Amino acid sequence: MDNTTIVARLQKIGPMPDSDMSEMATFLLEEFDHLLQQLTKPLEPAHALVLINLGPPPDTSAYEVEWALVHAAESLPAEELYGILLLANNTEVKRLIETRLKNSYSSLT
Repeated sequence: MDNTTIVARLQKIGPMPDSDMSEMATFLLEEFDHLLQQLTKPLEPAHALVLINLGPPPDTSAYEVEWALVHAAESLPAEELYGILLLANNTEVKRLIETRLKNSYSSLT
């Protein structure tokens, strides 16, 4: 299965809910995680944007699966990732990537 197909299937499942929400009981977490594990890197920028937007709400967790979204999106060069973040929805994945990018740039100075 190619990345385009995988990303389309992830979009069909939908964004990750907060782990404290009752919606998590019906969310297809195992299928979502299984699909994420099948992605090949590097991703296309459009795919990274979709993955960032599939993250749970800001300042929440979804059984740590959001980190798989972070690591997949981070397969892009930092400059490209910055541009994608400008277009991304406000999710925990976006927040984590922003923090990691800021930390990596501040350690260079």
